Amino acid sequence: MNPWREPFLAERLLPRVVSVCCRFVIGAGLLAGPLPSAGVAAPLGRPRTAEHAVATDSERTPKPPAAPDDLGLSREGERKAQALAAYAQGLLAEDDGDNDRAFEAYRRSLAADANNTELSVKVAFELARRGEVAEGIGLLKDAAKAAPKDSLPPLCLSQIYAKFLKKPALAIKHATTAMELDPGSIGPYLALIELYSQGGQAKKAEEILEKALKSDSEDADFWLQLAELCTRLDVQGEGRVLPEKLRRLNHLFQKALAYDPANPETIVKAADFYFNTKQFEPAIPLYRKAIAAEEEPGSEDALSLRDKLARALMDSGHRDQALGVLRAMADDAPQRAGTQALLGDVHLLDGRLEEALAAYREVIRLDPSIAPAYLRVADLQMRLSQSEQALATLAEAHKKFPGAVLVTYSLAATLAQAHQYAQALPVFEETLREAPASKPNLLNASFYFAYGMAAEQAGELERAAALLQKSIALAPEEAAPARNYLGYMWIERGMHLREAGELIRRALAQEPKNGAYLDSLGWYDYKMGDYPQATANLLKAIAALPEPDPVVFEHLGDAYAASGDAAKALDAWKKALALDAGNKALAAKVEKAQGKP
Repeated sequence: MNPWREPFLAERLLPRVVSVCCRFVIGAGLLAGPLPSAGVAAPLGRPRTAEHAVATDSERTPKPPAAPDDLGLSREGERKAQALAAYAQGLLAEDDGDNDRAFEAYRRSLAADANNTELSVKVAFELARRGEVAEGIGLLKDAAKAAPKDSLPPLCLSQIYAKFLKKPALAIKHATTAMELDPGSIGPYLALIELYSQGGQAKKAEEILEKALKSDSEDADFWLQLAELCTRLDVQGEGRVLPEKLRRLNHLFQKALAYDPANPETIVKAADFYFNTKQFEPAIPLYRKAIAAEEEPGSEDALSLRDKLARALMDSGHRDQALGVLRAMADDAPQRAGTQALLGDVHLLDGRLEEALAAYREVIRLDPSIAPAYLRVADLQMRLSQSEQALATLAEAHKKFPGAVLVTYSLAATLAQAHQYAQALPVFEETLREAPASKPNLLNASFYFAYGMAAEQAGELERAAALLQKSIALAPEEAAPARNYLGYMWIERGMHLREAGELIRRALAQEPKNGAYLDSLGWYDYKMGDYPQATANLLKAIAALPEPDPVVFEHLGDAYAASGDAAKALDAWKKALALDAGNKALAAKVEKAQGKP
């Protein structure tokens, strides 16, 4: 790791660049997390304490190299030449990865020209990293004396006191000095906000933030970094943000764009902010502008921007435009699986299932390691009544991604949906074993309900009852389907009738107009011998169901027959048979009621 090029805290918090070739960064840990480890050579020189920070020049800096005496330079010119030569040596050493040689060269440059504030800061931080904190502080104090109106030395002093010596009071003092010297620079504000926040002084931090918000700075970077800070403070998961905070953030990004409208970095950051907060309409023209500025439309950076544009268009309802963007991307980068995945998403939103299936299959061809693509393909195959192909897709994925619990669960559910219940049960059980390690939340009420239904269809009633009861216990307020299923399972087999009736009544208490649950209650009444009540509830079920159901009409016919109303029973059975012409048992029932042999 090259410590000269390693971010010290947050990017671009300094008021200016250290040099054209080599920058260092400083700022608020609130933005960039804890300090990175130094990873550099052992400390040079004898150890000092912060109290011994002031040292003589002979102690603190090496002697500069002698300048050639044949150039006819003045003493001042010689000194400048020496500084420049040493600085150039430092840059070359840094490019060669020789950090120790670079460090010594930069120190020689400072020995020749102690007025280079940026280089003083650079060397001071490296001294601090190497354990020479006191010497680094002394160097910064000298720089502050040499340039009393420059905010850079006190700002950097604040960071060294905070990060290396854990002295927040002194850090705040120097950061405040930096802010007073240069109120148009963002670095001191961010440093103070971090220091006050870490010290539990939220009110003080808010005061500094408000002061920054009232700045008359015309520096786009000032407003961009302030916007980024407020984004981290105000935007929660999934882009959630309070309306008043969102207005403030929008204002900050607009100011950054107003002061530097052609800066690609500002444009992209503003576009990303709008996208992440689901403000797609203002994001779209910004992404277009950033893409237009890219010299190579097929580069990964440009393709990433085009991805975002396509997503913004898709999420804002401009799906035809999104398709145009994605098709152009597919032409420019035909081997890019992510583009095909987005094409599939757009086709799926528009209900073009065949086109979506083709796109997701292309994703698998281009990159067989993308497990979710197999799930999308299998889902679409099931929706297109291609159950055998769906099972083959999932079986391939199950073999390719062992332990991928979502694949395992999808295979189990698809086997059950394809009525292969006996084969589904061991795969459900495999899901039950795999999920705790990777996705414990998958084992929710819905999982146990699906597993319980498969067990019931496979004839394993005890296992089904236990699984359905588990589903009810996990989410009792949403358990109407599981209660009805378990109740009907028991009623159909003449088991636990009173408990079954209570389950169905509780399901109806949650969904009183559910036709399926009314049918279950009517069938419970029939099994209990209350035929008039059974008839009444079954008629309610027929009225409540969105479409006629042959099972309900057959139940109604049975209730009428038990009540002695043969004509109405025959009429109900005929309606059931018209809806389920292949039901041989029902056809026999109709023929018998008609008196046919």
